Amino acid sequence: MPKKAITKIMKEDTRIFDVAIVGCGPRGLSALESLFRQAAKNEVLPKVLVVEKSPYPGAGPVYDLDQADSNWLNVSRRAVGINNREKTVFENFSIPDFPDFQEWSGYNAEPHSLTEVDEFPLRSELGKYLHERYNSIAGILHSQGLLVYINGEADIIRIDEQSVVISILGGQSCLAREAALCIGHQPIELDGQMTMWLKRVQELDNCELYTQPYPVSRITNTSTGLSNYTIAIRGFGLAMIDVVRALTIDLDGKFEITDDKKRTMKYHASGKEPRSIIPFSLDGLPMAPKPLNKEIDLLYIPSKDQLEDYGNAIFRRIEKAEARSTDFLIDAIAPIIADKFIAMDSMSIEHTLSRAEIEEIVSQWLRNDTFSHELLIPIDMGALEAINRFIAMATGSGAVSLDYCIGHVWRHCQPTMYRILSFAPLPDDLICKIVALDERLKRYSYGPPVDSLQQLSELADCGILDLSLVNNPEIELAEVGWTFELEGKTDNADIMINSVLDSPQLLKVQSPIIKGILMNEAVAPIHDKLGARTEENGLMISKNSENVVPVAMMGRLAKGTLIGVDAIAECFGTRSVHWAKGVIDRKIQRDSTQV
Repeated sequence: MPKKAITKIMKEDTRIFDVAIVGCGPRGLSALESLFRQAAKNEVLPKVLVVEKSPYPGAGPVYDLDQADSNWLNVSRRAVGINNREKTVFENFSIPDFPDFQEWSGYNAEPHSLTEVDEFPLRSELGKYLHERYNSIAGILHSQGLLVYINGEADIIRIDEQSVVISILGGQSCLAREAALCIGHQPIELDGQMTMWLKRVQELDNCELYTQPYPVSRITNTSTGLSNYTIAIRGFGLAMIDVVRALTIDLDGKFEITDDKKRTMKYHASGKEPRSIIPFSLDGLPMAPKPLNKEIDLLYIPSKDQLEDYGNAIFRRIEKAEARSTDFLIDAIAPIIADKFIAMDSMSIEHTLSRAEIEEIVSQWLRNDTFSHELLIPIDMGALEAINRFIAMATGSGAVSLDYCIGHVWRHCQPTMYRILSFAPLPDDLICKIVALDERLKRYSYGPPVDSLQQLSELADCGILDLSLVNNPEIELAEVGWTFELEGKTDNADIMINSVLDSPQLLKVQSPIIKGILMNEAVAPIHDKLGARTEENGLMISKNSENVVPVAMMGRLAKGTLIGVDAIAECFGTRSVHWAKGVIDRKIQRDSTQV
């Protein structure tokens, strides 16, 4: 096990830190590294407070080192895009370099063939990497008196005239000139359905409701066992897959791969599994897996020239104020998708359409999710059939549909799109529509590995996973638990697990730290469905004026100002660099006025 992060706990500390980093998962780690890289360039030594509630700074709750092995990354080992950290030299000490994830984990791309099956690491493995990377910089900074770490949860941030007051649960308080909120998923107010269920469950003795899917060990570590229960899972995405794995693999079930090329599996039950697992969602649409290997993935990767043309097309439309709808994004990507689909030839669904005709289908489908065509997987196709079709596409054993092609070309264009659109001068309503389109396509672009879909398929075939109620069933919570009905099929569930993760809607966030900022500083969301409005350096903008609040929003809750906040690679991008430059510039200015 890696050593615990260095900790120094204070009760009342009258020192004023230059900056407080509140929340130190991957974003907080990136902020810390960027800050001292910028500090070295300017020959200054900022004093930093780091506050993180989880036991593993750098990793944070999402990449917790102790989580179940059933929680997988949805990014392959070769594709984890976290760059190495270069050595940073100060006059009296240095911060050592640290390798990228591939080198750290012993992965070398050279000996791997294009047809080798991509490996998807455990989330806990990435957490170990991030935690070790944090310790390698935090230990040095602590020894130099430049970093204080508090293992606790900040619940209130108050802005005084000259400082930011950070209050920690338990009574501690600290002062800083400014703060950076690098917090990830925050609880939002429950919707009407969940609120009603929670109230009703408290009145009943024979049913149980989990409002959050993680940690999955809360669900599986039960003294009574789960074999006599039917469990329903609200949601049909990545978290649902983790929960299903927890209810099988973590209960001693085993998947045996019977065909390595197609990744088909046979499930060996332990007898500890639930009687039945019933997932459901509003549309019943399954996620599409990522391609099995690099050879298949190459079919969807735009060339360097195509990516450059794509980026230029988006930028020109924004520069000329011609970006009035999502059409400016659709028009830029449709030609690339058409080229890729035509180049597949016999690997795609058979057709005789021209490039222009395929472009038009792409554009229509991106504008309208109910648009249908024989080249697209129908939205009314059964979930199991759709899963198996997508598996065949991902493994090169079945004809590729146009929507699958769209989703994975979109995935490879996302970094370019995120870079150009973040802080772009676009109307708020358009930003909301862009985010909604990107979220819709995450069913493909953020898809799981093939193995995850094969596990679902096998569990459905052997009767453990019931997909007959997946598409928006009628649900009633009665004395016997939850009753489901869809097209004449009915079933009951004793346990309900909500796997729909909270979206970053600033106005609905329930955590005290965010509610306090909203109340006291009048910080404005960029849209009622999105996050805080920020400057490019991360500092939040007040709702009532152009005043900049001395608190930066670095994470998911800046969604809207930032596009693409959920990808792990984006945590280590240029955003923390812009923030760090601002922090150091402001420190230099303060120091000069005090001389």
